[in-house]
Amino acid sequence: MLEKYNPGEILKIAVEVEKNGKELYALLEVKSRDPQAGLLWAYLKQQEEVHQQTFQEMLSNQKDYLVVEFSTGEHEPYLKAIASEYIFTQDLIKEHIGQEFKSDSEAIDFGISVEKISILTYSALREYINKNKQPVLDKVIDEEKNHLAKLKSLKRTIDHTGI
Repeated sequence: MLEKYNPGEILKIAVEVEKNGKELYALLEVKSRDPQAGLLWAYLKQQEEVHQQTFQEMLSNQKDYLVVEFSTGEHEPYLKAIASEYIFTQDLIKEHIGQEFKSDSEAIDFGISVEKISILTYSALREYINKNKQPVLDKVIDEEKNHLAKLKSLKRTIDHTGI
């Protein structure tokens, strides 16, 4: 088994990251200077709520979701490395909840980095999810990819307009 960052622990962290992300996106929605950014933050806030509930369900029913016995090997070091970055990201989200971003562009850059590490973490976690439950996590991963694409598109627009 994994030492500090076992799949169950990562599910707990995922619940917290999604909860903190929801709080951050709610603040960004209110403080955004660009109307398009405000709408995107509102959408992402709602999505974080859905993802938080999904991970809470997985956490509450670990025996149904997590592979109890798995061989340590190629995925273990990768999961540990990704999990440590994910924990750092969780701390950064908490830190940014109490701070102002200098611009919508800076806030979007931060959102992009959070979405990227979430995609990496959830993709690594997938190896430890029962095959019949992987579609639940796959849906979250696909949604996170969609969030990343929306943020990148908005970033291009805002950088072009200078907001």
